This record gives sequence, C-alpha cells and structure tokens, in this order.
Amino acid sequence: MWSRRILGAGGALLGSVLLVKEEKPTWRVEYPKLLNENGERLSRKVINEQDKTNLGLRLYQYQSCPYCCKVRAMLDYYGFSYEIIEVNPITKKEMKKLGTSYNKVPVLSSRQTESPLVESSLIVSVLETFLTLPKRKLEECINFYPVIEGTNPENGKPQLVYPNKYFIMAEDAIKSQEQLQSAREEREWREWIDEHFIHVISPLVYRTWADALDTFRCFSKTGNWEELFSSWERYLAIYMGAMAMFVISKRLKKRHNIEDEKQAMLDALNKWISGKGPSRKFMGGNEPNLADLSLYGAINSFVGCRAFQEVREQTNIGEWYDAVHQAVIQKQGRSKVAAKSAALAT
Repeated sequence: MWSRRILGAGGALLGSVLLVKEEKPTWRVEYPKLLNENGERLSRKVINEQDKTNLGLRLYQYQSCPYCCKVRAMLDYYGFSYEIIEVNPITKKEMKKLGTSYNKVPVLSSRQTESPLVESSLIVSVLETFLTLPKRKLEECINFYPVIEGTNPENGKPQLVYPNKYFIMAEDAIKSQEQLQSAREEREWREWIDEHFIHVISPLVYRTWADALDTFRCFSKTGNWEELFSSWERYLAIYMGAMAMFVISKRLKKRHNIEDEKQAMLDALNKWISGKGPSRKFMGGNEPNLADLSLYGAINSFVGCRAFQEVREQTNIGEWYDAVHQAVIQKQGRSKVAAKSAALAT
C-alpha cells in the first residue's frame, strides 16, 4: 500500500511529496471463540499468508512448558501457520481427542499425517528436515526418524526412543568440514538443553511453595486459562499443579545433584555464553540455529518469573536473549517456509 506524505519545515509547507510504501506484516494472530470440528476450543491461531505448505499444524501444549516453548520458538521463527490447543495440566481432557494413550505435551498434529508428532526435539528436527528437503512431504520426513523400544534410565520403565532425533536429514548434499562441525555442535547443544538445562529450571522457579503458587498463577494468566477452562478446572490446575511441581522440583534437585538452584542456573547460562564465545552473535553465527531457538524457548518458560530477572542481572545472557527474541517475533526465518511452499507448488 502506498501513502502520500508531505514534508514541512519551519512552519512553511514545502512542495515535496514522498510516496512511501508501507509494508504490512503477512502474519497475524487470531483468538477464535468458537469450538473447532472436534469440539475443542482453540487458544489462538497464528496465520502466515506466505505459508502455503498446507500442513494444518495444531499444537497441544502448556503455555509455559519449556518443551512446548521450544517448539513454538521454532514455529514462530520460521513463520509456520499453526493452531494452539491449551491443555489443562490436571485433567488433560484435550489430549483424549487425539485418540492415543500418549498424554504428554507438546504434541503436534497435522492434516497431512496419520499420527501426531511427539517429543519436542523430534518435532523440531522433523520440521527442519521438511524445510531442508524441497520436495519431501511431512510424512516422508517423519519416516526418517525410526522409533525403537528402550528403557527410561531414571525409573527403569519401558519407553519409546528416537535415536536420531537431533539429526537434520539432507539428500545429495556434500558438506564441508566446517558445516559438519557446525551441525555436530548444534546437536550437542540441543541435547545439553534437554538433558541438563531444562532440569535446572524447575528447582529454580519452584523453590518454595509461594514461588510455585505464584508461577502457576502466572501460567493461568499467560495461558488464558480463565477463558479456556471452567472456574473449578482453573483453580484445580493452579493449586494442584503448583503442589505437584513443588514436589517434583525437589526430586529433580536431588536427582541432578543440585545444591544451589540459582547457582546451577547461573552456571548453565554462563556455560552457554562461554560456548558461543564473543565473536558470534548466535551459536549459529549470524542467524539463530536450532540450539539458539531451543534454549531461547526453554528460557521463555520462566521469563515472567522473578527468577529470570535475577539471573539476567547476574549474567551476560540478556544481549543474546534479546537478539533471538527479535529474530523470533520478526519471523526472520520465514523465507524458508516461503521457499518450501514454492517448491511444493511446482
């Protein structure tokens, strides 16, 4: 859209007229009030007019879950269109609509796949592979990640394992040693975020019962629970959720040998900053890579808490965090979704 602007100076009207092209964002967020075809109430819809992939993505999530925040950071950075279903953390009734016994978040469904995607890092890798391979459909990309039966090392119970979930697939691409090293570094940091960093969050933000309750009240606000859940469901989620996470945080503290919750977080953030080094804006160089987006998402899970402000003031994480935040909200990776859309159309 073009608009006419007249320049004036010193009270005198100058005869110069500028025609300025005003660029409007191609994406928007909608907050539908109606139920969808499955009787579910959408929390919101993120729409990017340049996304012509027709994936029909729907994310089942908790707004402040670090694993869910990781997935949203990736979806937003690349400018995918997607819908959000906010799951009640106590009743989890929304998960029953999926028709599976799986009840953990995040879960990402698509109109182009028979089964929903689970596990945050697997979801991220599948979508990145989908963007990387021009002609591959989403279902084909999912098949690159086989599942095997394994054992949970923490409780000895059987679990499904995706052994290559941190790998991004490529076809007919010969990579340089530098590219191979960058890919290896990205995988190692993504695994560190899952296996270490995220486990430091709960002991920090649920240190006391008061902290736990304040955190879940914050979750209620950011997750729009007042609109999405009945009053009894919301209060149950706040108080029972806070109690559950207060207890779980103590178990995590013991399991991961954390003596000082705050110092453990400071050490983790300093490790990341040291690993990135002073010469790189992001771990990915001039642009965020999946490790940047994953850590940013994990940190976003407690940005509204007092603990975040404390660790931000005592580390140099702020400059990096703000840079990734701008990249995500501006959807600076959206050209890859546009390119994939064009490739699928040919």
